[in-house]
Amino acid sequence: MDLNDLKSAWNTYSSQEADKHHLGKESINDLLRNQTKTLVEKIDRNIRIGIGILLAYIAYVIFDDLYLSKIIIKEPIHYPSWMIPIDIFSVVLIVATYLFFVISYLKIKRNFSVDLHLKEFLTSILDTLKTYRRLFYLAVIILLINMSVSFAAGLYEGIKFSTGNATGGLENLSTSKILLIIGVGLAVLIPMIAGTFFLLRWGFNKLYGRYLVKLNETLKELDESGTD
Repeated sequence: MDLNDLKSAWNTYSSQEADKHHLGKESINDLLRNQTKTLVEKIDRNIRIGIGILLAYIAYVIFDDLYLSKIIIKEPIHYPSWMIPIDIFSVVLIVATYLFFVISYLKIKRNFSVDLHLKEFLTSILDTLKTYRRLFYLAVIILLINMSVSFAAGLYEGIKFSTGNATGGLENLSTSKILLIIGVGLAVLIPMIAGTFFLLRWGFNKLYGRYLVKLNETLKELDESGTD
């Protein structure tokens, strides 16, 4: 075999190896595209569930304001007027946070294609989910603070009403009674706050958290494979 034959054989081998490598990258790319599409379909489904939950929450807030609170809080006890702006802010923040996520997510789906812009699509979805996670926990913290303040205000108004007819009113409550009331209040408040936090965190992880992890893993696989 002369030099030209060797060159020809090497060129043929190199071409075959390059084709194999190209096919390997394409296969990985196709696999990652399909994996991303499956995850996006599940996120789409969970967004619809989230919208349903949000609408149910808004309906509950309206029902509570128009009907339920009037049954629970009766004259002469009044709901503190200074709590109303805090309540409104909490509700608006929760609604605005979720709407921000949904609108941002839909914009990404409209501007990027999984088939044509896989890496850009994954990066944008991940950034949006991470931003929403931060905003979600901010809204949760505000909600829990609101619940705590509302509980404390309600407890104070209840004690004030129950001691209103007693001589001296609140001022004559003994230290032991005050400590007992505070202890009972904390025994009710702490489990309520903790339960609400863990329930909301579980809900977020169930709907979006686990998909954020899987999308991040998909992006890492895409980077490691050297595909776009």
